[in-house]
Amino acid sequence: MRQPFFTVQLRSFFLALLGAWALTLSAQQNAPVNGPHDRAEVLVAFTHAIVHTSPGVALTDATVLIKGDRIVEVGKRVRIPMGAEVHDLTGLHLWPGLVEPFSDLGVPARERDKVKEASGANYWNRAITASTQASELYAADEKRAKALRDQGFTTVVVQRMDGIARGTGCAVSLSGREPAQDIFLPHASANFSFSKGSSPDDYPNSLMGAIAVLRQAMYDAQWYAAGGNKEQSDVDLAALTQRLDLPLVFDAGSAENCLRAARIAKEFGLQFILRNTGDAYTRLADILATGSPLIVPLALPDAYDVEDPFDAMEVTLGQLKDWELAPSNPARIAEANGVFAFTTQGLKDPAEMWPSLRRMVRNGLDSATAIAALTTVPASFFRVADQVGTLEAGKRADLIITSKHLLSADNVIHETWSSGKRFVAKPRHVEDPRGTFDLNLRSTILKLRVQGTSEKPVASVRSAGADTTWVKAVLKIEGPVVTLWFDGAKLGYAGPVRLNGVIHDRGAIWDGQGQGPTGEWFAWSAIRQRGDNRGNREEKRALAALDSIWSLPAGEVWYPMNAFGTTQLPDTETVVFRNATVWTNGPQGVLRNTDVCISKGRILAVGPKLSIAELFPRSKITVPEIDATGMHLTSGLIDEHSHIAIARGVNEGTQAITSEVRISDVIAPDDINIHNALAGGVTAVQQLHGSANPIGGQSSLIKLRWGRSSDDFPIQGAQGTIKFALGENVKRSNWGARDRFPQTRMGVEQVYYDAFHRAKDYATEQGRYASLKPKEKAATTPPRRDLELDALVEILGGTRSITCHSYVQSEILMLMHVADSMGFQVNTFTHVLEGYKVTRELKRHDANVSTFSDWWAYKFEVNDAIPYNAAIMHEQGLNVCINSDDAEMGRRLNQEAAKTIKYGGVAPEDAWKMITLNPAKALHLDSRMGSVEPGKDADLVLWNDDPLSIRAKVMMTFIDGARYYDRRRELDQRMIAEAERARITAKLLAAKQAGAAVRKAQRQEPEQWHCETIGEHP
Repeated sequence: MRQPFFTVQLRSFFLALLGAWALTLSAQQNAPVNGPHDRAEVLVAFTHAIVHTSPGVALTDATVLIKGDRIVEVGKRVRIPMGAEVHDLTGLHLWPGLVEPFSDLGVPARERDKVKEASGANYWNRAITASTQASELYAADEKRAKALRDQGFTTVVVQRMDGIARGTGCAVSLSGREPAQDIFLPHASANFSFSKGSSPDDYPNSLMGAIAVLRQAMYDAQWYAAGGNKEQSDVDLAALTQRLDLPLVFDAGSAENCLRAARIAKEFGLQFILRNTGDAYTRLADILATGSPLIVPLALPDAYDVEDPFDAMEVTLGQLKDWELAPSNPARIAEANGVFAFTTQGLKDPAEMWPSLRRMVRNGLDSATAIAALTTVPASFFRVADQVGTLEAGKRADLIITSKHLLSADNVIHETWSSGKRFVAKPRHVEDPRGTFDLNLRSTILKLRVQGTSEKPVASVRSAGADTTWVKAVLKIEGPVVTLWFDGAKLGYAGPVRLNGVIHDRGAIWDGQGQGPTGEWFAWSAIRQRGDNRGNREEKRALAALDSIWSLPAGEVWYPMNAFGTTQLPDTETVVFRNATVWTNGPQGVLRNTDVCISKGRILAVGPKLSIAELFPRSKITVPEIDATGMHLTSGLIDEHSHIAIARGVNEGTQAITSEVRISDVIAPDDINIHNALAGGVTAVQQLHGSANPIGGQSSLIKLRWGRSSDDFPIQGAQGTIKFALGENVKRSNWGARDRFPQTRMGVEQVYYDAFHRAKDYATEQGRYASLKPKEKAATTPPRRDLELDALVEILGGTRSITCHSYVQSEILMLMHVADSMGFQVNTFTHVLEGYKVTRELKRHDANVSTFSDWWAYKFEVNDAIPYNAAIMHEQGLNVCINSDDAEMGRRLNQEAAKTIKYGGVAPEDAWKMITLNPAKALHLDSRMGSVEPGKDADLVLWNDDPLSIRAKVMMTFIDGARYYDRRRELDQRMIAEAERARITAKLLAAKQAGAAVRKAQRQEPEQWHCETIGEHP
């Protein structure tokens, strides 16, 4: 009676022993053999399978023959050699192993404490670790490897995800052998990011700083290769030089960061593979225009829990739309002929990939494209397509055996073979064990109910009679072997009943030997009731409910993705404004009952009763007219000092001089403050670096082209500008930091002198090299390009102008003295709250001034500020601007200008020029904007009242003739946004009801930068 029970146990023991023996065969080929060596390699044949040789190509009743770690033959007429191990896969599917392109599997994290102690010839900034080689760090991580293999992955490209230049990645087989065997491509990729990771260096502490570090390192690598290696040793620069011919992977993240990375690539003639977080669809045309292939996540955002209406208020419309649209991201990329691979990075468990992928297919992704993104595409990215990605002779024996199509909801991955090594996920002969069974125990019949999931079944037993009380049972299934234990006291037995047996017939029949409470042995069996697989039915019902929700049509992509976005970006209009009061800012002054015509982005004509026939004599076009009777038409407002629309940090405050950083690298086009500024009539701003450094970063001059990508914001042809700063912020009076020079106002002055002396020496050295003859240049190491000094040389050459944060007269005078003695000019003193004390000196220096209307006494160095400052400086003949330095104030600059009428009696037209024509002059843009005159940019604002009145509202804002704000359209958009929110909310509620995972909403605080803000987040 005992034989069947022990036979099963012996079989399990033998299989375990066989697996252990197989491990001994995976030693390195060049390792010495201690004892006899079995050189036999058994041929393995998979027969009668549906063989998917490549995406979209399948052979029925086909055979795959492998030997060792290679595929020998694939086809329908493969001859099976004598002695081959044959696996009959009738009714099953055979696929190429999957390729994970973006992972840190087996690569330990860099320990910050050890980095501090690091020594050697490395790059000066420890965020640049290009010499790191994942192949030297890789160690097997069987737990994570098994989780990937169970989903069909056989190859992983790994890297150490730490730093800006992260070093070299390697391609690894998941066969679990020694690293020397599993790493089959030690140099598979070179890797980059915008995150400094565990680097203990203060610099960088902003996104623009990270970009500057990478840009400088790339130029340093060019110099090192051109002869700099004769002057110093640097393993990181050497690695950068040598590895740029590898596939270059950039861990970019957001869609905007993808574009930033692509700009870096273009600057250096490179091509990055961009790892995106799943929002590429928001800027898809711009990203694909770069030609960059993508790595996109299989992870999808969880639904938000919006049952509580107050919680729901914390979820922005942009977040709602992203939840709905993210599953369509791959389909949109494919439809636009983009190339992408999938990654499991971001999933809590690799097993979550299949429901996500099926959801993506529901949202339009072709199944063959989906499979390609897991096989052939990543293989081609890393130049291993000759080894993995398809089932072909000569390639690695990487296979997946499945019950159905990979994308089927009912599919089971039975086995994964990696480099010819077998890994069983779920034995082929075991089916879903759930259902209700008749449990036959000798002469007693009980009911056995198996629920839960197929992976974690839960069992209970009851009598077959009137008693319907279920007794919990302990169920364990390992392959075909089943063990069941329950307390029989409530079912007519004297104690516990233990059963052991084997599952047959696709899970419908169980049988074996059991032992009763008194130790007696008996035969038992369990027969599933016909048509009963309740657990499976419930699971299918839940999946069907979710599938129906995922199949609902999604909304459109908005630009940008928030409540004030639009599906259609504005085009340049040809239009005539009739009967407006026009503030020309020109010699004509303010004109009543005047027409203005704009066309092709320019102001075409200004005057009373304009004739369309005369304006367009050779065209019969119909020009739309806007009745502006009783309204005021002005040029767009220009904010000379703004910090809106900047991503991840306004200050790179870690060093005294950071002139290498560029605000233009970090324009944030989706910042809601852009929309708010447009609603206040602002059309252009100077985005300034903060005031943490004596010499800060390069500024950015932009037009507020709401909805467009960051590439469309800069004002083409504008002169370069840069931010300087004086005062308390620079010497860190109020920050408690004492770790950076300068600490005094004297030290600030010394920083300026030292910087410009170095810049002059640098320019001399660069000029000397440029003057060499070609033969002399070839024999000379070129001078290193220094981006920090490049900007200062531009200042000395008059091609980059300075805007200086300033307060007290002594420091204003000091910087003008430095400028005079070093041969440059300070273009604009901004804030300049004691400017009224030094008007003659400012005018003699030909400086512009940009100030607040009425800020004073908010810190010590502002104690002498007065609200009459602007009026006094204006009276003394200075070009005076009123700026915001604040996102909230930036949308009511018209009222700030009006305050100069109250504080100082400035004439209304002159007050208006302080936020239009005067900043245009200060920014050297007055030939294009700042007034309503023919030939200038059609940057216009239509007001319902005198623009200097508190009653004035902006009705329309045009930039280059395109209508970026329309108050009437805005009111309609609010209704559209509310309807969109309600629609997606209903979808979220239905998804939660159907069993979708949900997350609690978290409040998102708006990012608003100020001069003194330090770090990547305000």
